[in-house]
Amino acid sequence: QIPGVLDDLYPFEGELGVVWNGGAPTLRLWAPTAKNVSLLLFDDSAPATAPTTIPMLEAADGTWSVTGDASWNRKFYLYEVEVWAPSAGLVVTNAVTDPYSVSLAADSTRSQIVDLADADLAPRGWGRTRKPRLDAPEDITLYELHVRDFSIADATVPEAERGTFKAFDRDSSRGMRHLRSLARAGLSHVHLLPSFDFATVPEKRADQATTGDLSGFAPDAEDQQAAVAAIKDQDGFNWGYDPFHFGVPEGGYSTNPDGVTRIREFREMVQSLNRHGLRVVMDVVYNHTNSAGQNAKSVRDRIVPGSYHRLNADGFVETSTCCSNTATEHRMMERLMVDTLVRWARDYKVDGFRFDLMGHHMKANLLEVQAVLAGLTPEADGVDGSKIYLYGEGWNFGEVVNNTRGVNATQLNMPGTGIGTFSDRLRDAARGGNPFGGLQE
Repeated sequence: QIPGVLDDLYPFEGELGVVWNGGAPTLRLWAPTAKNVSLLLFDDSAPATAPTTIPMLEAADGTWSVTGDASWNRKFYLYEVEVWAPSAGLVVTNAVTDPYSVSLAADSTRSQIVDLADADLAPRGWGRTRKPRLDAPEDITLYELHVRDFSIADATVPEAERGTFKAFDRDSSRGMRHLRSLARAGLSHVHLLPSFDFATVPEKRADQATTGDLSGFAPDAEDQQAAVAAIKDQDGFNWGYDPFHFGVPEGGYSTNPDGVTRIREFREMVQSLNRHGLRVVMDVVYNHTNSAGQNAKSVRDRIVPGSYHRLNADGFVETSTCCSNTATEHRMMERLMVDTLVRWARDYKVDGFRFDLMGHHMKANLLEVQAVLAGLTPEADGVDGSKIYLYGEGWNFGEVVNNTRGVNATQLNMPGTGIGTFSDRLRDAARGGNPFGGLQE
């Protein structure tokens, strides 16, 4: 496998993605195996808009970069990467979004050049957002919540805002009144199911299919299920465990998925929940991606094939998580995880992270995340990283079982770290067995 070689030959610790200096953006991409990389710069996100092609400069550290000027702010872009693709068996030219995207066009068709520090992206008082008191992690009580489900059927929320981040900023809605009552009763954190950019929902509301009125069917009929199944790939609902871009809010949860509106609305959601006494946890899914290889919804693997995913002995991508498994034991995949988590903590003021299938990461990955986040300070970063809580599913299975790929972040390996793991032993004792066999009445 080549990732270890690339980690040794092309280590890069600088900033990737859109980097601002003196009002001018530099776009930097790590692509050490590429033969050539160009920037495709678009004035807008319209499909018919033709790009300007700008050559990017290659550095000895495996990165390619180009510097623009202030007029590039809010323009859209793709990278055109010429690279050998093992899955295709030939050199290909891919037009691909940025793994470090900070904003996207609707349906993630293009990345957008954005400065997250721009004043119009911050709700009023954002820099003075106060966090609810938290004395110790043992005081945390969690309420798991799906962003769309929270308001999609709430008539007290304006119709255009139902199912979006914006609904959390409606203080008088039924949902927010309910959350406030829970906060008064002792709830400390809202755990949001995945709300980063994911791959399987049409982001424009007009493109989403609906079942229509199902009230005429009998309660025990199968017609409701058949109607839902018929549109399951075109409707607006998904749990979100199919990552596309790790560092961008999901466009389908925004009142306008095309561009920067999602940034401001996510911040408004966090600010509102904090204002009502609740901290915010994000459910993050770094253990797999929606796709790999030359699939249209593959990002990292179309830039540096084979580097970001975990391969088996025959060179094929492992899929024990259900999708294309990432390999955070490889330095640049670990960097992508750490860097985007810092973005969520610093630029969106997220208070904690729940790691899906955490056991598929290495213990060292989680300790690195913990150390970097703990280094964030109110003075330098606007947040207190020491209050950010980390926990996840420490299950032990698949190609990483029993430390096969390195000491992995499982129940047995994480005690003493300050990082929490779910306990299926307590769960099974309480319910008399487990869902996969041996359930006792």
